[in-house]
Amino acid sequence: MVFTEIKPQIEQLPHDERVKALAFLKHLLRAENPEYQRELARRNAEMDAGRKVRWEDLKKQLGLP
Repeated sequence: MVFTEIKPQIEQLPHDERVKALAFLKHLLRAENPEYQRELARRNAEMDAGRKVRWEDLKKQLGLP
């Protein structure tokens, strides 16, 4: 399958579905990037070591109710 085969289908998707497709494609590109993989590994190691943020604290930092 090539892009020219799926492009018409993408164009027919509702906006919110195109946004999801874009997010998925960006994820795939980042997942192949060695630098991104190292950053994820670093963040996971921090969380494994106990460095986490509680949801309530994150909401305060973001100014959410």
